[in-house]
Amino acid sequence: MTTVLNEAGYVPSNSEKYPLGGIVSAIQNAFHATPQLVCSEGAVDELWLCFYKDFKPRDCLNGSSSQSSCPQYISLPAHAPPGSKARETPVSWLPHNESF
Repeated sequence: MTTVLNEAGYVPSNSEKYPLGGIVSAIQNAFHATPQLVCSEGAVDELWLCFYKDFKPRDCLNGSSSQSSCPQYISLPAHAPPGSKARETPVSWLPHNESF
């Protein structure tokens, strides 16, 4: 997921705001499925990609819009591990050795 978002120009940042529709479109184009995003305070808190039992991606549906808890512009938060002196460390959406 990190590669998909980075290639579309969406990089982790605690201050930059991106259009929700653009993020969803980038994921849809890559996986041919609509993700479920959960936001808190204008930032992505969770990003779900749903699968059929045969592991093929499918649209995530929960009876409402996939972006229901997210505003029109959102941030992709960077993460600083506890005890780290680094101010921002990008959160990886998938381990670097995994890809689709």
